[in-house]
Formats: sequence, C-alpha cells, structure tokens
Amino acid sequence: MWRNYMAAYKRGMIKNRIQLLPKHAHFDFSLATTTKCGTPLTPDYKLSMGAVKIFQDGSLEGYTGYLTNPYITSPAGSNDDLWRGYPIRSRQALVDLVVNYHKQGWQVAIHCNGDACIDDVLEAYEAAQKAYPRADARDIAIHCQTVREDQLDRIARIGAMPSFFVTHTYFWGDRHRDIFLGEYRASRISPLRSALKRRIPFTLHNDTMVTPIDPLMSVWSAVNRLTSSGKVLGAAQRISVLDALKSVTIWGAYQYHEDHYKGSLEPGKLADMVILDTNPLTADPIVIKDIKVLATIVGDECVYGEV
Repeated sequence: MWRNYMAAYKRGMIKNRIQLLPKHAHFDFSLATTTKCGTPLTPDYKLSMGAVKIFQDGSLEGYTGYLTNPYITSPAGSNDDLWRGYPIRSRQALVDLVVNYHKQGWQVAIHCNGDACIDDVLEAYEAAQKAYPRADARDIAIHCQTVREDQLDRIARIGAMPSFFVTHTYFWGDRHRDIFLGEYRASRISPLRSALKRRIPFTLHNDTMVTPIDPLMSVWSAVNRLTSSGKVLGAAQRISVLDALKSVTIWGAYQYHEDHYKGSLEPGKLADMVILDTNPLTADPIVIKDIKVLATIVGDECVYGEV
C-alpha cells in the first residue's frame, strides 16, 4: 500500500491529504525516511508519516474484544459462560514491542476495544515513557471503546490520546446493549463526556470498510448517541456540536502531530476546508448527519463540487 500511495501521488491521483500509518509486522520499515509522525512525505503535504499501527484485540461484535468482565452472552458454539475475548499477544510482549518503537522515536497507535486490552495498552505506554520519555509522544488508543473511568484518569496522566469509533453507538449500539455488554457497559462505550471532563483531547474516526467514511455521521453520533433503532445509548456521554467538530478537525491534527499546519483556518496553515449547505452549530442536532458537502477545497484547489 505504501508503494501504491507513492505511485498514485506521482500520477497526480491524490486529491486529499493522507497520513500513512505503517502496520507492525506488515510494513517494510526500510521504506520509511523518518520516524517522526506528522512529517510531510511530499512537498505539497499531500502525504505524511503516521504512527506505527498495532492490533492488540479484535471487536466486541466478533466476540474477540478483550474484556475484564465477561460478555453477557457467549459466542455460538462456546461452552464458556465467562467468555471475555482474548488479546493478540501477552501484555509483556506488547510492552517490549512498544518500548522498542519508542526507542526508535515512533509514535504508536494501538487497536484496543475491550477494557482488559486497554489495560495492556496503557501498561505498554507507561513503560515506554519511563524507558524513553517524550513529552509529545501522543500515543493513541484506537477505538478505546469500553474504556473505564479509572483508565481515563491514567490516560490523562500519561498524556495518551483516545480515538473513539463513536458511530458504534448507531451501528452496533442495540447489539452491544442486548447481546454483548448489557445496559451499563453499553451506555458507556466511547465515553466522550468523561474524556472531556478530564480535558483529554480525542478524535472521532470511521473504520472503512466497516462503516462509511463520514465525519458528519461521527459528529451526529457524538451529539445524539442514537442507535439504529432510535434509542438513546448513554445520554450522559453526549457532547456539544462544537466539541464534536473539534474532534474531527483541530484535535485530529493535534493527535497526528499536524496541528502546526492543519486542523484550523488561520494564517500560516493549509487552506483545507469544506463548504456545507447547513451550519451544524445552529442546525437541529438530529439533522447533522444529513448535511450536504457542497464543495471540498484542498489548498488552492477545489477537488469536489464547486464554489
């Protein structure tokens, strides 16, 4: 994929800006010209270097998310009434891996859905910071779906950052409540309000090809927390439209070390923006996911729609 992106760039096929995250055990690291996340890989900033991506568990809907307490139902064919999912590797193996990447200067982003998996990830990040401290590491917990309150305290303390897959509330919220987690734990998936109370900046992401790439759907989910059946899942974790917009703009740029040239419209930064048919800050929150993008501007080029 790295070579394909570079070839596509040379052919003029890349219209938007893309950060490339090398995947552990699948990427030829000899291709990397830098270990510093956010470093442009092309003169026009179309491609940039990202964090090393590691997987440590699977998904709740696949019964492979690694939980501290059991799922409320077990997977089909299982005789284990206390099924908790499982990690991809031992905690110590993850610690050793992350410490080594920190030694090389990489930012690390780890896929972790279950709270037991998040414990492993935070242990690794703390060990890496202790061995090779870096004030601006901004290591990432990707999905961070069932993060507990005590884990959010730890995230704030070590300076890590969650990237929440908040549209889980819509696409799988009913199943999480009724099949996987039960009422209480399901109401706390992607606990955005709890993170904000601790002043933890976070991002909201989609997970193609699992769900469509649609930042406004993420904003809508963060603000409304409605399931596909129309039920509210965790009203206490709703956030404002403004904070949700920050999570897909300026906080995203900050998380990936691009905030000095992306994420907000101000002098000295790239002029990347969209033109919407409705102001999400004044619209009824329930219609945010239906707002249309009239045009997309990247730098000085209109790459979608028209102005």
